[in-house]
Amino acid sequence: MTVQGSAVSRMMRGPVVLELAVPVVSFGATLLGVLAWQAGYTIAFQYFAFGCVIGSCVLAYLAWIRPRKDIVALSTPLYALIFFIVPADFTSGLILQLLYAVSLTILLIRLKCRFGTPATEAVPGRELASPIRDYAEKARGGATLSPAEGHQAAVVVSRFASGDYAGAARAAGQPPAEPAILARAYDIAREHAEVLDRGLKQPEPFRDFLPEDSPLLAIRRDPGSPADLQFDTALNNALLFLFAVAWHSSPADRPHLLACRGFLAQLLGP
Repeated sequence: MTVQGSAVSRMMRGPVVLELAVPVVSFGATLLGVLAWQAGYTIAFQYFAFGCVIGSCVLAYLAWIRPRKDIVALSTPLYALIFFIVPADFTSGLILQLLYAVSLTILLIRLKCRFGTPATEAVPGRELASPIRDYAEKARGGATLSPAEGHQAAVVVSRFASGDYAGAARAAGQPPAEPAILARAYDIAREHAEVLDRGLKQPEPFRDFLPEDSPLLAIRRDPGSPADLQFDTALNNALLFLFAVAWHSSPADRPHLLACRGFLAQLLGP
């Protein structure tokens, strides 16, 4: 993807990496301890619990940045200190660390499934700033629909912003037939979400807006530009249009959309 189009991947790469870090660090430090003992380094196995402690802190942070707070996940650093402050021999330390790492992984899955995503965190008391506000006003004429349609659009934008491409694909899977530009925006978002989620190559041909859609799009379409740039521009326009739909049609979702304003600003580019 180009610099502009890769904004989707860049914005929430951090939370995705942190989620992966929970099991990797937790299990990895214990594995490092096992390898050290096998190599003849009889270091107190208690010290290799640092991975579980770090994994607990990362999990607590991921719980903190969500709108719904998971008390169990937030308290894991405290439990890590309680469990691992006491010295343990190799066998008991290994079993305890492995069980704790498994528990952290289960809590991470529970957090993702039951407590939303970071991008849905509300940011009260703030308003849109230019140029996002200007585009929202520009698209107002073609982007005011029912609250339910607006909410669906907000979910797609939020899922993309959080790096949950599988969730974005599901949310965009049943677009309304009218208006046609909205249906195209959903189709484009779904196609890109599937490509990102599965690590697929850019499809040929790919879904795009039509020339008559241009007055309601944020970024000018240039049919003469390279195919990869056109591919990225289509996604940016789709997400920005869906944002405008959500902003005007579902005021209840505005706090969640405000939490995505940095992501949306990168889609617009410099």
